[in-house]
Amino acid sequence: MSNLLFEIGTEEIPAGYIVPALKQMEELFAEQVKKARLSIDSIHTTGTPRRLVLFASGLPQNQEDIVQEIKGPSAKVAFDASGTLTKAAVGFASSQGVKAEDMIVKDTSKGKYCYAIKEVEGKKVFDLLPEMLTSVITSINFPKSMRWKSDKLYFARPIRTIMAIFDKDIVNLELNGLKAGRSTSGHQFLSGNIIDIIDADYEIYKERLKSENVIVEIDERRDIIRKEINSLLSVYGTTLEDEELLEEVTNLVEFPGAVKCSFDEEFLAIPSEVVVTSMKDHQRYFPVKNKDGKLLPEFIVITDRDSGDGEIIRKGNERVLRARLADANFFWNEDKKITLHDRLKDLEGVVFHEDMGSYMDRGKRIGDLACFIAEMLSFSPDRLELVKRASGLCKTDLLTEMVGEFPKLQGIMGREYALVQGEDEEVARSIAEHYLPRYADDVLPETEIGTVLSLADKFDIIAGCFAAGLIPTGSQDPYGLRRQSHGIIRILEAKDLRMSLKAVLEKSLSSLTNVCPDGDSSKVYGQIMDFFKDRINNIYTEKGYRYDIVESVMKSGFDNISDLLCRLETITKISKSPIWQNLVAVVERTFNIGKNCTIYGDINKDLLEEEEERKLWAVYEKEKENLLKYVKPGRYEELSFTYNEVFAKPVHDFFEKVFVNVEDEQIKNNRLLLVKKVNELYVENIANLAFIVEHDR
Repeated sequence: MSNLLFEIGTEEIPAGYIVPALKQMEELFAEQVKKARLSIDSIHTTGTPRRLVLFASGLPQNQEDIVQEIKGPSAKVAFDASGTLTKAAVGFASSQGVKAEDMIVKDTSKGKYCYAIKEVEGKKVFDLLPEMLTSVITSINFPKSMRWKSDKLYFARPIRTIMAIFDKDIVNLELNGLKAGRSTSGHQFLSGNIIDIIDADYEIYKERLKSENVIVEIDERRDIIRKEINSLLSVYGTTLEDEELLEEVTNLVEFPGAVKCSFDEEFLAIPSEVVVTSMKDHQRYFPVKNKDGKLLPEFIVITDRDSGDGEIIRKGNERVLRARLADANFFWNEDKKITLHDRLKDLEGVVFHEDMGSYMDRGKRIGDLACFIAEMLSFSPDRLELVKRASGLCKTDLLTEMVGEFPKLQGIMGREYALVQGEDEEVARSIAEHYLPRYADDVLPETEIGTVLSLADKFDIIAGCFAAGLIPTGSQDPYGLRRQSHGIIRILEAKDLRMSLKAVLEKSLSSLTNVCPDGDSSKVYGQIMDFFKDRINNIYTEKGYRYDIVESVMKSGFDNISDLLCRLETITKISKSPIWQNLVAVVERTFNIGKNCTIYGDINKDLLEEEEERKLWAVYEKEKENLLKYVKPGRYEELSFTYNEVFAKPVHDFFEKVFVNVEDEQIKNNRLLLVKKVNELYVENIANLAFIVEHDR
């Protein structure tokens, strides 16, 4: 068996592009292997900012020979009445390179047909590789690509070299004027040497690169960085925590080394989030904190240079950070000269969206909606005043110099400015918290006001975007509405806030009459509820709840997320209990018959002719109020067990002895209504188990 060593040498590729590109390389080459009918033992990919590498082991030297059966004309066309081959048959055989008399006749679903039998000799894999590797290179997708020279090749960065070795031979590949060879380059600063790789031996290739100051394995570079950072942090009793930054930095360097640097303590007077953001987002530095989490005037730089130059590296990076922190300090001091309250009027001049108005318009809507939600949650008048204050200030930090320089600090800077300007502490905290959660696993607001403000902000942007026709489609979601809805669901679930989606959305849309006239609001409301329905379904199925249980619970309503989760957990638990099949049968049978009922109102007792229907009605009358008392406190498990206990036998007896669809319309409708009422007692309050999939029971 043979090996392939393939390297695409480039100018520096952005760190975030590398891992996705390597995954694509592996998948694309595996597809080519399958398409070429080849066997393979393994495919391994790795890379650095200046090279993407694929190593394939266990490739054969040749494709396997195959026998092809190619369908030709029908036997009726291929032979004349005397059984002699016709011109059509001879012509087909000639076109396939076989003798007409060697064709065979086979029975098919459409009758007898002639087939040409061809033995196809497998090609040499060496001859297949140029096309296979060209396809891999040209099929890799990047978030942004470049085109250079006059060719049509697009890639993340210009390709400078291609190394492609099959065992000891160079693959005959030429792309964009570049011919594949056996050469690769060492580190661009620490080596500068060109290395010739004799054969496709990955371990030798890896060691040769290491001797030229290139650590080609991503995992190895990551481990080196982690070890060196932890060594520097050990004196503080801490370890590396920022895995996201570690992943990025790992793919910024080829030969990592860590250098500890420092900055002036006076910059610690700036809010720590500003200092950390200056380090991480602008320079990819690792902040240093003590074991209590307090920021220290030190940071760690991961270099792509010789560690012997540590002093030069330290001074250079300290100088860079000092300039950034000096700017931040200037912004901090200048911004404090204008209070957040004084900035309010200037929000009128900042347009959020042409249909949804300015940030002042948004702030007013958020304030109205936040007060509406707070009233639903029984806030006191004093607390309502704090909600109004916080909602008025929550967007004002967007006008500060600091947020202009560091947009991700929106909200955080609002909190800091509010605190130094003497605002109530919870009001200040809520300004930062109203953006939470920013992403799927982010923390939730902690304060009551922050929670209410976060919900109002998210509901307003969802309602506004839907009213303006900015509805997420496929992968397009420019305003992050899926993320916003996920945040709402997480907050309502985690805080156990039993509030109505319908009520809040109707209130949101009522504030958008300039975007969504009254005649359109019901349509938009329906679109938003469908959007929430899809998000809720996806969220809980991804969490591991059975899809049919999620559907059955949602059929009984999803207006109250906290209540929905309570019902979902109850049904999931009951699905593993002995009563499950009986309970599903009762709900399913009564639903399937009861859905045909077209009348409403009360049961006519005089039309109850059969003993079994009279007994069923008697049980319903006796147990209805007893069952409904479990609904308000959310005691759904007790309701389920009691419902099954009191209705399982009378429902079974009813269907066994009573014929529902009699000719007398009054009696038939009365029986349908009875069954419907029994069904609705469970379905309207917990779940419609008629949607449980039978094979999952």
